[in-house]
Amino acid sequence: MAAVVAGIVGLLLASVIWRLAKRQVARVPMFTLGPEPAVAWLPLWGFGADRGSDPDLRSPYRALFEVATAAYCAVLGWRLGFSLDLVMIICFTVPILVIGLVDFWTRLIHTNVIYFGIGLGLLFAVLDGFGSLVDSLLGMAAGGGIFLVFFTVAFLIYRNLKVVPFGLGDVYLAAMIGAMVRIDLVMRALFFGIGLAAVILAALLAARVLSRKQAVAYGPYLCLGALLALVVS
Repeated sequence: MAAVVAGIVGLLLASVIWRLAKRQVARVPMFTLGPEPAVAWLPLWGFGADRGSDPDLRSPYRALFEVATAAYCAVLGWRLGFSLDLVMIICFTVPILVIGLVDFWTRLIHTNVIYFGIGLGLLFAVLDGFGSLVDSLLGMAAGGGIFLVFFTVAFLIYRNLKVVPFGLGDVYLAAMIGAMVRIDLVMRALFFGIGLAAVILAALLAARVLSRKQAVAYGPYLCLGALLALVVS
């Protein structure tokens, strides 16, 4: 039952996440009433409503994202049952996926969502107790520190911020992930993200979909790594 409920929540939440990410890309307020019809916030093409009411409803990628998010949440429900951990990780998916989508579309990571994600991580850590809060702070410091080293080394090599494969946004994102997964899982989450990036980018380079000089967004891989670490922990 928890898997079914979590899957339905994930499906509905994915549609909201997609719209929030679209709003951030358009640089409009994320939590105000906008010109889009209410059906645009519903999943699966507005539950079959007229797709012509909003061009975004026509996107098959949006439906794929919604189904994938629902499946992820269903797996969480199956593994965790009705628990605070289930609520926590589903809440974490909101900033993680918003950041992942926006970075994929624009190669930008906005700090307002980073701050929100860090706040969520610390809030749930407080609910778990003082020890968990310390673990969350240590995870944040470790994640941000590791990627700050990566960023510094890359800058010393490339000497040009426009071509450095890591940006400061990735440093902030790694810190947010650390606050969420805490010190016990931060290395695993970052390893998963780096590994996914290496495998996928290598495949795209081999297929000549990407060139070696083409800039890519690294944040989506870190986001996927964090979600993977949370579901297999």
